[in-house]
Amino acid sequence: YIPRLAARFLDANPDQNIRFSFHSDRTRALLDGLAGQVYVLVFCSHPSPQRRLPALPVTRQDLVLIVPKNHPLSTQHSVDLSEILPYPLIYFEKGSGLREVIDGLFATVGVTPQIAYETEEDQVIAGLVAQGFGIAVVPYMDLLLKLDLSILQISVPLYKWEFFMVHNDAVFLPPAVRNFRQFVLDSGVDP
Repeated sequence: YIPRLAARFLDANPDQNIRFSFHSDRTRALLDGLAGQVYVLVFCSHPSPQRRLPALPVTRQDLVLIVPKNHPLSTQHSVDLSEILPYPLIYFEKGSGLREVIDGLFATVGVTPQIAYETEEDQVIAGLVAQGFGIAVVPYMDLLLKLDLSILQISVPLYKWEFFMVHNDAVFLPPAVRNFRQFVLDSGVDP
């Protein structure tokens, strides 16, 4: 999502000599970098209200359950999260914005998942699932279609994960950053 936005912005501003510097990390680390003025604009899960940072939703993704092709749930089209309790999960590490979201999903249905492994990258999680290390709840991404796994919709609870653009009001935003921020807002929230 972010590289596509950046490419479109550069295409729309060919004579501006704009350069991007991309970094990836967990939400907490990105927001710490924003507070420490390492970054001027961050895209992440919703920041905690205690951070008091302006956060605007810019895209949404469905959360899905992924299982190996030979898994007992692999023939289902959708699943209630309470149905997956007997199976070990590959989970996002603590500190990940998605960890809090997925913990909240399980809390909504009143169950505690059986966590087998934790990692911070959704692509690593998908690879581990494809190799039979467990099952996982992840945001839908095109990469999932290329791996040897089954993708199930989550019927209960219904949820769409929102991705936010965050900046620090206390820090001056250079004109190119302000223009990119406005470009993202004008692009509208992806469904």
